[in-house]
Amino acid sequence: MEDKREIRAPSPDPDSQSISQTTPRSIATQADLAGVYQLIAQLLEQQQQMQLAAQPVQPMESYYERFRRLNPLMFDGGFNPMTAETWIREMEKIYELLQFSEEVKVKLATSMLRGSADYWWTAMKTAYEVDGMTWEDFKRIFYAKYFSDLVRQIKQNEFLSLSQSEHMTVLDYAYRFEELSRFCPQFMEDDMSRANRFEQGLIYRIRSRTSLQIISSYKDILDRALKVEAELKRSDKERADLMRYRPARSRSGRPWDFRETPIQKKPRARTYFSRFHSGPYMRRARACYSCGRTGHLAHDCPYRRRNEPRPPVLGDQRPRSNARVLH
Repeated sequence: MEDKREIRAPSPDPDSQSISQTTPRSIATQADLAGVYQLIAQLLEQQQQMQLAAQPVQPMESYYERFRRLNPLMFDGGFNPMTAETWIREMEKIYELLQFSEEVKVKLATSMLRGSADYWWTAMKTAYEVDGMTWEDFKRIFYAKYFSDLVRQIKQNEFLSLSQSEHMTVLDYAYRFEELSRFCPQFMEDDMSRANRFEQGLIYRIRSRTSLQIISSYKDILDRALKVEAELKRSDKERADLMRYRPARSRSGRPWDFRETPIQKKPRARTYFSRFHSGPYMRRARACYSCGRTGHLAHDCPYRRRNEPRPPVLGDQRPRSNARVLH
């Protein structure tokens, strides 16, 4: 009897078949990976938002207490735009530490307004929707009042023309430079740009010495300028002290010998004419114009009244006439 068993082909290995079918599809491209990363980032962001929403809302008093611990500045208005800009900067420093919401930032900042600034904000609340106002919206309104675009342009021009004067120290120049540089961020792209612009504004006496070496940072050029300034001051003082104690020179170029006794001028002897002249000299001596004697005047001369001849004056041998003096 013939054996009719069915001969079947060996079935393929399921593991090898699965590998052969999935291996080409399991190779992921960069685009697929980027999409996965983006999806994960979105999920994490949604999770953070849900956690923030689930947190209990803190009362405003709690925010205010934390805010007041950092001693925020008050602002009372005024006409100094730099004061307004400084106040905004101080507020933002506090907000970087406390991480308040936008609406809380506005409420806390406006609680620091005093005087005319408080009156201004009271008027602004009727013109703008305060609820839900962001910090950037408040800054735009605030700057329009206290730090306009025109003022900002003026400060930019001041920075571009800033240079150290002869009567300005390096520290004074650095303070002014840092104060105005924030209005020109386009010229302060990195630390080297700041350092180069600072060096160009130094006076020539200092810049000619700092430029001998390559600067590496803004701090480097500032420290170097301070050292050069100190050396120049010391050199100027030594030169002034040397000139102060150097002996004076005569017209001949030789130093004066202060031990020599100065020559005393002898008084000039009076001549006969200067002694007995009947003009100004007699007037000073109160002498009589008639007889030449002292002690009386011409209109009281006893010799003229008596018609007596005048006595001869010593040393005068010439005869004198009895001419009368007409008055």
